[in-house]
Amino acid sequence: MDGSEIRETKVGVLDKAMAILLAFPAGNVALSPQEIAARTNMPLPTVYRLAQALCEHGMLMRDGQQFRLGMTLLRLGTMVAEGIDVRRQVQGYLRWLNEQTEENAELHIRQDETRIVIEVVSSPHNLRPFADIGAPLPLHRGAAGKVLLAWLSTAERDALIDASIARFDDKQFDKSAFVQELAQVRAQGWAYSDGERASGVSALAAPIFEVGNKQVGALTLVVPAARLGEEQRTRYIPLVQEAARRASYDLGYAK
Repeated sequence: MDGSEIRETKVGVLDKAMAILLAFPAGNVALSPQEIAARTNMPLPTVYRLAQALCEHGMLMRDGQQFRLGMTLLRLGTMVAEGIDVRRQVQGYLRWLNEQTEENAELHIRQDETRIVIEVVSSPHNLRPFADIGAPLPLHRGAAGKVLLAWLSTAERDALIDASIARFDDKQFDKSAFVQELAQVRAQGWAYSDGERASGVSALAAPIFEVGNKQVGALTLVVPAARLGEEQRTRYIPLVQEAARRASYDLGYAK
């Protein structure tokens, strides 16, 4: 499910309805009731009943004998996105970075022990984004996660690293080496990753701050590893930092 997971709330019908919605791997995918039942481990009659109810609320829509995600989700998602001020402020700098590099420019924010992408300006070279907007991603993997952790207090940083490792069941992770890397990230003002979350994908990220010197996000350039060699990194790092610096200035950050 692209990083999404089912949370048990003890409200059975709600949990089952969410499981059906999260069974869709992307917004352009149609699934049959049988496919939904297989993905959710629900009885087929339950899937039929709940899918029909979700259609009534616009959460799903029929496509012949299949179902797709509905327009109500788009409307609600747009409302959420419009409520995130940092997204509006940073959009122009994502476009600028994309124009300078012709690569994916993304805005990541922290949500509990995960990070999520809330805005993407896509490269003309890539067929699809490397991460879905709103899907929870590990804080302890990837350039954006490093940036979102590096400026936190030691106690909060360590607690979030542990929670992220536990949530994504990452038993092979070397926390000690990671903490040392975070110190370097903070000292240099940017982070780099190569295939840490997804094979063949590299990224550069820099922090975005707002008034009060509070960190609010990570401006991230996401590139196929084959297009991010040492020469490209040397050219792109100042661009990523400049875009993040300008965005921070617009958000009231003063340093």
